[in-house]
Amino acid sequence: MKSGFIAIIGRPNAGKSSLTNCLTGEKISIVTPKPQTTRDAVRAILTTDRYQMIFVDTPGLLKPRTELGRYMSRETDVSSRDADALVIVIDGSRPFGKKDYELIESRLKSAVPVYVAVNKTDIAGYEKIYPILAELAPLTKEADGRRAIREIVPVSCVTGENVDVLRECLAGELKDEVMYYPEGDVTDRPVRYVAGEIIREKALLLLQDEVPHGVGIIVGAYEDKKDSVYIEADIVCERESHKRIIIGDGGSMIKRIGRAARIGIAEMTGKSVYLKLFVKVREDWRNKRNYMRDLGYGE
Repeated sequence: MKSGFIAIIGRPNAGKSSLTNCLTGEKISIVTPKPQTTRDAVRAILTTDRYQMIFVDTPGLLKPRTELGRYMSRETDVSSRDADALVIVIDGSRPFGKKDYELIESRLKSAVPVYVAVNKTDIAGYEKIYPILAELAPLTKEADGRRAIREIVPVSCVTGENVDVLRECLAGELKDEVMYYPEGDVTDRPVRYVAGEIIREKALLLLQDEVPHGVGIIVGAYEDKKDSVYIEADIVCERESHKRIIIGDGGSMIKRIGRAARIGIAEMTGKSVYLKLFVKVREDWRNKRNYMRDLGYGE
């Protein structure tokens, strides 16, 4: 039995969370088309009879503009340094740019083995993927001051194309001979955390573009009973105008968010879900560490 930690990093919306879920076969990380969906380093655990692989899904790499952004950047940096291997996810549906190249080149200067997953082959097609592979070719050979990419694997999280190939490549990087987590665990996060993330996911999917970056969730009450789960949670936003949008006309939007979240949490727990949502305003909370701690971002 071998084990180890694999950090999944990349720019926003490259598909890091989708790839993490696809590699493990479990929905651990929430997925939306909005940037900065992932805010914490979330561990997703895959245990087989051969190995235990812990994938660390990380926030997208952006220049931090808020205290929350700096927190997210630290989460990614720490996860990258402590990993046994890195997977850098590239969005194959977008042109491969200078920032993508520089991101990969910078990580090749560390001692951590680097793999590149060129994602979204299902929508990009190989006419877009091949030019990216050509751009990456120089990085497959060692140069002064840096290592070479171990493997470049085009993948699709929609069809599952080559995900098994990537998984087997990463299995070769596992060196530890210890089980870090009990068999059956699929994440290191408590169920109430995952429930809060599901609520945030549904809010991000349903709300307008100007609201999501300032939305956080505080799970107040979480009562796990034999056949049901009772949850009270606050949706925290930064402005009174955002609060009105989240509530909606006659409470229409908060009802939609609650309905979608109940379904998601019920699928996760296999139980009936009773969910009460409240909306609270905490002005500029993303720049105030005491508010951030209340929302679970920081110690």
